[in-house]
Amino acid sequence: MQHPVFKNVQTIILYFGFWILMAGIQFSILIFQYHFALEIALADSLVFNTLFALIGLLMWFIVRYSSPSARNRFNIFFNHLTSLVLLLVIWFGVGYSILSLLFNEETAYNDFLTVSIPMRMISGVLLYVLVGLVYYLLIYNFNLQEKLKMEARLNTLLKETELNMLKSQINPHFLFNSLNSISSLTVTDPEKAREMVIKLSDFLRYSVSSGADSLTSLAQEFENIKRYLEIEKIRFGDKLKYDLKVGGNCQNQTIPVMLLQPLYENAVKHGVYESTDQVCIETECKVEPGYTEITIVNDFDPDAVPRVGAGVGLNNISERLRLTYQRSDLLKTWKEGNRYFVRLKIPE
Repeated sequence: MQHPVFKNVQTIILYFGFWILMAGIQFSILIFQYHFALEIALADSLVFNTLFALIGLLMWFIVRYSSPSARNRFNIFFNHLTSLVLLLVIWFGVGYSILSLLFNEETAYNDFLTVSIPMRMISGVLLYVLVGLVYYLLIYNFNLQEKLKMEARLNTLLKETELNMLKSQINPHFLFNSLNSISSLTVTDPEKAREMVIKLSDFLRYSVSSGADSLTSLAQEFENIKRYLEIEKIRFGDKLKYDLKVGGNCQNQTIPVMLLQPLYENAVKHGVYESTDQVCIETECKVEPGYTEITIVNDFDPDAVPRVGAGVGLNNISERLRLTYQRSDLLKTWKEGNRYFVRLKIPE
């Protein structure tokens, strides 16, 4: 931590401005109360306040390397007491010597210098305490700011760690499903299996190209969703139909990478896979004041026995939204007849 007085021009002006003010007060007292000559009052106020201004600069190093704690409070008190006595002796001794030499023929003023020793010592003690307390407050504020910065960095690291853990749950889940599909197609349709491997490669390249907490445009995110749906369409054929209605205003909106993919996994898993009829996955994206709204709807067979899952997809999205936007009301799901709705709101 650098010397706070020399932090910038403003602190230098503030520090020495304080001592100029103190010198002005002392000058006024010597003129109007003690009726000394102008040059005597000016010299007295400038010498003693300039010396204490220099002492105040040195006090920073005494305070800076005296860290209060329960175990060494007595040592700190003793160190400050010793420093106080030593600095006051130097302050008054040097000031007294300079002024005595300048005004050695001014008997009244020299008598005043001697008589004013107790008053000057009391004022010196008060100034020492004042400067010391200001320095301790500055150190406390600096340590507090550093602590807050450290906590912010730790929270950021924790957030990144959580997001990475959440993303790591997505990729194996999707990869497992895709590999199963490829395995089946290698027997029934090797050409489609080859096509699916190529599309899967492009999909995973996008997945690993960005960090879990990074943002991407909705245009890129939906392009990757199309890759995913094309992969599944190779497997399910005409049974799977999809319709992406993404308005032009949505294209440049940002969204966490790979946030939408689990929703389409669920639509395929609980809609296409469990139904004997054609299933359409519809997507509509529109920009509303303050947020972007994405609605995903898929058909499903209400009479089909639902597949048991771990619920990773929706929980994953909820957690990523909470971590990214500090809100827990951005994801909503509901059913209407044989249609399943998911509505996602992305704040601007």
